Amino acid sequence: MSGITVGRRGLIASAVAAGFTAPVEAQPAPPKLVPAQLALADQFDLTSKCTGRTYRIYVSRPTAPPPGAGYHLVYTLDADSSFPIVARQLRRTPPLPTLLVGIAYPDAAATMRLRSRDLTPSQPDEFSRGQTPPEAVGAEFGGADAFHRFMTEELQPQLGRMYPLDPHHRSLMGYSLGGLFAMHVMFAHPDAYQGLFIGSPSIWWNEREVLKGEAGFAAAVRGGKTAPRILITSAEWEQGEGAPRTPRSGPALKGSNESRMVDNARELAGRLKAMKGAPGYQVDYAVFAEETHVSGMPAAYSRGANFLYAPS
Repeated sequence: MSGITVGRRGLIASAVAAGFTAPVEAQPAPPKLVPAQLALADQFDLTSKCTGRTYRIYVSRPTAPPPGAGYHLVYTLDADSSFPIVARQLRRTPPLPTLLVGIAYPDAAATMRLRSRDLTPSQPDEFSRGQTPPEAVGAEFGGADAFHRFMTEELQPQLGRMYPLDPHHRSLMGYSLGGLFAMHVMFAHPDAYQGLFIGSPSIWWNEREVLKGEAGFAAAVRGGKTAPRILITSAEWEQGEGAPRTPRSGPALKGSNESRMVDNARELAGRLKAMKGAPGYQVDYAVFAEETHVSGMPAAYSRGANFLYAPS
């Protein structure tokens, strides 16, 4: 063997040929997965006699003690999506005296189907049913009034037993069907909320029947019985052929134009803004450029939180 040099590759080949194998290093066990938790938030489930459903309630409160009158109460709907956005906006320094309460469902995967009943004020006509997304197939409709009774008769008293609440500072935030719900509640109960964020509202529902309540609300505003601060928003690509995924023709474009998502919201905001109300009454409108109904949601909720509770 004298004078023979064997390289590393040759040694490995000889070892394999002789039946020897290198020990296989043990792979570390994968980390244990646990359900994610929202930072700086608590949650509980509450079953409603008004609706027969169980809701998941998220709560975020300031680290500072509540003011003498209690926390300002802010409800946000579709909380699995909206709650983290609004909570981040309200978590300022110094913290605002707001108790943020998000309403969702224990079965998050069924949200689209469940919200269809809770957020709509009536049964859908043919066009409205045709606008229902595939995720909501099999949904029920027309439960908005029962859902609001749950909020006022069951949820709010429960919150009052847990936290000091200011009865004169309550806000409601909703988007899409949630915006329709917020508008329906605003018209039906003009003095229920002092602040409202109405994002991309589905005013088209049942041939714009929600607008039947506008005259009564206008009378309450002009008579000084209510003076809320209201923000209504739209996303540019909710209507017309500008949206990247909306065909230039066909049912999708026809539905987009007939729903008049942008026009309906802008026109309503203009009418409400033109009214003369008591001190504190304010209506603003915002449209988010080059955003769709889905992509515009985070921007709208963020703007809504800042509108309702702007830094002093």
